Amino acid sequence: MLYILDSGAIVERPEILAHAAAGDLLIPGAVVDDIRGRRERGLRGDLQSLLEQTIEAGAVVAPSADGGTAELAVKCAGEGGAGNVRVVTTDRRLVRRLVAKGVASVGTDQFLAELSTASVDASIEQVARRIVSAQRRHLAVGLAIAVVATGVAILVVRNHQLIFHTAPDWIVPIALLLAGLVFFWWRERDHLSYGLFEVMIGLLISSQSIVTLPAPYELSTAKSIQLVGGLYVMVRGFDNIDRSIEDTRLGGWWKRLFRRG
Repeated sequence: MLYILDSGAIVERPEILAHAAAGDLLIPGAVVDDIRGRRERGLRGDLQSLLEQTIEAGAVVAPSADGGTAELAVKCAGEGGAGNVRVVTTDRRLVRRLVAKGVASVGTDQFLAELSTASVDASIEQVARRIVSAQRRHLAVGLAIAVVATGVAILVVRNHQLIFHTAPDWIVPIALLLAGLVFFWWRERDHLSYGLFEVMIGLLISSQSIVTLPAPYELSTAKSIQLVGGLYVMVRGFDNIDRSIEDTRLGGWWKRLFRRG
């Protein structure tokens, strides 16, 4: 059986590369180019390093001239029979294309189950597991930073009179400018924690527009703007989260949940 790997499958379950050196896996050149180009697009380079290690271990890479995953799968099916080719992918659109071409596909979990008794490259599998562990730590640290930053923001808002009204007037615009620069630096350095912070702040803003409504609990224009503004901040936060997890296992699940495919 020949298994052809899609880039989404490698991103979601990098440990599948531990089977590549055995010769029953084929990595399209387009997939290799995509993973190699992730660092240039501002994504982490750990998958690229793992892929290079896999290629050095003997992984078979199809020439880029053979096209993308679908085109390569159809070509291999024509040469060796459709029953002997499967594409390992998490892309639902690609699955539909393959079905129309008569080529079978499997998910990453099914692939690992089918090859559970096959030999693996222990060093590649160990590196892949470290990558996944690092992704989980990054998520946990990002969440912790966002929670602490949200707590600090709440303290500043609740004590704004003590902080700002006792200071000279010229201090306020300078402090706000510096705060804006710090937030910009934070967003550029870590989209995940900043995005989580935005979601929390947006949630607080929107919630306050409802919770603090006086009787008869009707939204005023100001409260309506506050509600919509909080929702906008939340959406911006989710956008930053989306950008930060694109090259992680969570990113694959996120994409299937929120994007058409």
